[in-house]
Amino acid sequence: MNDVDWQRPPSGYSELLGYRFVKRDTDYCEMELTVEHKHLNRLNVPHGGALATLIDTAAGAAVGFAQGPDRLLPAVTLSLSIQFLGQAKVGDVLTATGRRIGGGRTIAYGTAEIKEQNGRAIARGDGTFRYVTPRA
Repeated sequence: MNDVDWQRPPSGYSELLGYRFVKRDTDYCEMELTVEHKHLNRLNVPHGGALATLIDTAAGAAVGFAQGPDRLLPAVTLSLSIQFLGQAKVGDVLTATGRRIGGGRTIAYGTAEIKEQNGRAIARGDGTFRYVTPRA
């Protein structure tokens, strides 16, 4: 896997939101999102769906890096639980930190938290993921 592949995975949804991966290791990843107007809800704070995407993606990527940072195992989300803890505003840089916390060959468990640039917690969550074989 080259660095371009993992920093901005090729999907329309990742392009739409604009998140990027900044760090990876075995069972671990960090990603960032700079809050823009397109991420806001009617109350002018980041939409819960955007935050849920960061939690899901960070925890899922950490699960995917179970065999090391140079191989991303494909996995799908089976369940996701999120707690919204704070708010952010346009211009804030959100960092989502994901960790694989257990599992086996087929099912894995991950957790993630989102903080803004001053370390204030915005959201956290846990997910259950299933490793899959990519379709041709």
